[in-house]
Amino acid sequence: MKKDKIINSLKMNGFTEYEAKIYISLLKSFPANGNMIANDSGVPGPKVYETLRKMEDKGYVFLVSDGDKKSSKRYSPLPYKDLLAFFEKGFNENKDILETSLEEIANSGDQEWTEIFRMEGYETSIEAIASAIDNSSSKIYLSCWSKEFTLLYPTLLAAHERGVKIVTMIFDEPKEEIYWPTFTHHKRLREILHIRHSNELNIVLDERKVIVFEIFDDLPSAVVSSHKAMIETTKKYIRHDIYVNRVIHDLGDQLVTIYGEKFERLIDDF
Repeated sequence: MKKDKIINSLKMNGFTEYEAKIYISLLKSFPANGNMIANDSGVPGPKVYETLRKMEDKGYVFLVSDGDKKSSKRYSPLPYKDLLAFFEKGFNENKDILETSLEEIANSGDQEWTEIFRMEGYETSIEAIASAIDNSSSKIYLSCWSKEFTLLYPTLLAAHERGVKIVTMIFDEPKEEIYWPTFTHHKRLREILHIRHSNELNIVLDERKVIVFEIFDDLPSAVVSSHKAMIETTKKYIRHDIYVNRVIHDLGDQLVTIYGEKFERLIDDF
């Protein structure tokens, strides 16, 4: 019933069962005396005045006088818009207190223990990465293959359109039109890339979270962490990859002379 839902909502905001029933009764018809309230609300007669006194102290009801000392006391409710404003003020004050207090507690803890967990499954991991992009607010570093980039492209585009700065390193050639700084691996490195990085995606979000996704056929899995060391290492890895490939694009012929057609004299050393 609608009345039961209202009672439950009032109780969630600090009312007792009797207070909620009396307030609803008064809202329907006021001013009203104790007997009238008892008959309409279903609150036992002996409890009505006791509850009304408490509600008056809280400011939920008001005593109304008609100037006749012999007449029974009559009560009116706090207007419902004022009650809602009272709830909202209390909620916001509690929210501010909690936000400040919980932040202080979180910051006073052992910062070496930070969020890190593992998830399994290709679709599960892609959905988690897309959700993290949806929640990003400042900057994203991403390195991946075009297959995964295509899956994440709509979410990345939405982030770009709301002002998030994005830098991507794509191991092969993307099909989409990209509106932010994007780099690809030099063709001379593609063969070694397929051997060493064929199942890889790395993303850093707002310099607060990192997701490393290993896309193995038998059991794709991702690690999510907010540890500063993992975030910095992954970000530097992506940026270093960009630096190297920019150098190769700019100085390719000279590097071929020094390191071989596929840079084998460099790559095969490690």
